[in-house]
Amino acid sequence: MLLVSRARVKAAVRSPRRAVVVLCALAKGYWCRASCRLRGVRFQAGRNLRVFGTLWIKGPGTVRFGDDVVVDMTVTPWTYDEAAVIDIGDGTFLNGTQFACYTHISVGPRAILANASIMDTNFHSTDIHRHEPGAEVKMAPVQIGANVWIAARAGILAGTSIGDNSVVGYGAVCAGHYPANVLIGSPRATVLRQLRSA
Repeated sequence: MLLVSRARVKAAVRSPRRAVVVLCALAKGYWCRASCRLRGVRFQAGRNLRVFGTLWIKGPGTVRFGDDVVVDMTVTPWTYDEAAVIDIGDGTFLNGTQFACYTHISVGPRAILANASIMDTNFHSTDIHRHEPGAEVKMAPVQIGANVWIAARAGILAGTSIGDNSVVGYGAVCAGHYPANVLIGSPRATVLRQLRSA
């Protein structure tokens, strides 16, 4: 413990401006916890929550962050049901990530999530009678493993699971089960047809 404290003190002395930025992010993390408690938002966070951007928690469900979670840009963990739970593992970096949760979204430790959309529901029925009150809407938990990197503009859909250490490339849409230690990406853009000259 003393070695860690000395290392942090040395780092702060070497870069005082960075130390001030980190202290402000820690203070913002404490403020987020306190304001959620005052507003009755069900939010729990472990040690050293650092908020460099904006954390906007909304809905009746529970949002739980582990230790050493870092938030940058605007992160929106939104729940849509009282039983909904969003779990974010220790040491995860959230950089503009959007969550939409009706059941359960779980993110393992040390994940890196860019400004991707992660949702455990389709929100609307894919049935042709989608405007009728009884139309079935898909809802299924999402599970993201440890040390997963999800790049910008990716979409993680209901019922998806991604194994440990995998990488989801820019703009990829994930629906289904993906193993550990793989690179997941969309097909490359292809030429569809030749254009006619005027």
